Amino acid sequence: MSAPALKILVADDVEANIAVVRAVASRLGHSVVTANDGREAVRRYREEAPDLVFMGVMTPEMDGLAAAREIRSLPAERWVPVVFLSAMDRMDDVIEGLECGGDDYLVKPADLRLLRAKINGYAKAIGLQRRLLDHIAELAQLQATQSEENELARHVMARLKEAGAGPDPLVQIYTRPANHFCGDLVCAARTPADVLHVLVADATGHGLAAALSAMTLPPVFYGMTAKGFSLAAIASELNRKLKHLLPADRFAAATLAAIDVRQQAIEIWNGGNPDALYVGKDGVSLRWPSRHMALGVLPPEAFSDATEHGRIEGGGHLLLCTDGLIELESADGDRLSPERIERLLVHCPGSARFLRLQDTIHSLLSEGGPVHDDVSFALVHVPHERRRQVRLNPVSRATAAPVSDWRVGLSLGPAELRTLDAVPMVLGMLSQSEVIKPHAGSLFLILSELYNNALDHGLLGLDSAIKAAEGGFERYLAERASRLEALTAGYIEIELHMRMEAGQTVLDIRVRDSGPGFDYADYMTPRVDADQRPHGRGIALVRSLCRELVYSGCGNEVQARYAL
Repeated sequence: MSAPALKILVADDVEANIAVVRAVASRLGHSVVTANDGREAVRRYREEAPDLVFMGVMTPEMDGLAAAREIRSLPAERWVPVVFLSAMDRMDDVIEGLECGGDDYLVKPADLRLLRAKINGYAKAIGLQRRLLDHIAELAQLQATQSEENELARHVMARLKEAGAGPDPLVQIYTRPANHFCGDLVCAARTPADVLHVLVADATGHGLAAALSAMTLPPVFYGMTAKGFSLAAIASELNRKLKHLLPADRFAAATLAAIDVRQQAIEIWNGGNPDALYVGKDGVSLRWPSRHMALGVLPPEAFSDATEHGRIEGGGHLLLCTDGLIELESADGDRLSPERIERLLVHCPGSARFLRLQDTIHSLLSEGGPVHDDVSFALVHVPHERRRQVRLNPVSRATAAPVSDWRVGLSLGPAELRTLDAVPMVLGMLSQSEVIKPHAGSLFLILSELYNNALDHGLLGLDSAIKAAEGGFERYLAERASRLEALTAGYIEIELHMRMEAGQTVLDIRVRDSGPGFDYADYMTPRVDADQRPHGRGIALVRSLCRELVYSGCGNEVQARYAL
């Protein structure tokens, strides 16, 4: 590395002394600025910002020692060596010069070879300093750029996480990242039928890489939940998305939950996360261990979207967590094991469970234990209620603008009935109309009830009374899946007709199946025991939402008229 060219300030009241230093410095390729006394030396130092200073000691106006002290008092971002040139050669003089801020002391008349060597030595040192300062500036720029990018990443990630309908009153969320960025993710949103969907995911690794992997999940989760897709369909799409976007060594353990308070039912898909627990009044009554590989590991054709169901009674809490929770421990090895978490939840009043678990985490962390992984959990309160009332967004009943008369229909055979989520597909098509969007919740309920009745009772011949027995809900769903898989014939037709009638927009919905029908009459009006009966309440709800609801023939065709 060649030494850089320096700007050298020479301050002396004897011109001959200045001339000697100028001659040597110029031959070495350096430029020289001069001053004839200490005060001028300080002024020139401020103006010229030299790299090296040769300072005479006995200068007029202000001696060199005072000038050096003032120079050293100025703000400085770099080291500028000050070399005293003096005829005073006593040790006390040398020490005084060094203590006043000097870096070196040469006795006049200076040997030219020594002067040359000193300048070359300082040139090399200053060259190294310049390189170091350049590296520091580059690092500062990189740090500023990284900070800006991190802030942008945090902003985008926060917006993606919050892309749903906002906090849900039934869900309490705790997340503590092990790094600046969190690879854990907790999302909650409602379907149009008011079923609560919750996603708890843990992407591989830590920091920004893990966070970026996790951020591919919220748009799919929120979008499909808003359209009413099933948990199985959401799990399949999340897996497909991760498998397509991420490298082979990146994936995400995940738990998906659907909590239907009206049906007092919970549905779970667990791939790689700790057990999901339902804690009721008598302790842990339901447990869903991991049954699947993490999202993004298997190709779509090998992926299983099978979910598990459970019925709940009396109200309680559903705990979903990442493995960072059950692996958390203090510095002395006090660990938050799964068994300890269960005991904590069981022996704590329901309303205090979240705070107790949160305080336990903070207590372990305060004892100095290292946090090797992100820690996240969601505690979902599941109230005891069998209301068929649902939370629908208020809809303005003001007369809508005139719409065109249009009609659309589709027919689904066995293959489509097994593979398609028909109701979200139809609702997605309807929601392209601005007139329809405010009514999405009500229409989802209507379409779901009519379609599921046609499929379950019309084609598959299932009896809802099965649900009334102990464990009947699970048996009903298992039988439904088995009969649907074995279905080889039959169809369901859905026809939609929107038009103006007496100055108001109406939507006619007709659903017809090829089955033998079912006894619908018993379910057309609300019953006194409806809240206690675990089935058969949907038709009465649909009738309350529609202007008309008419079944035809044996019950394999129904027409609903909905006023917008």
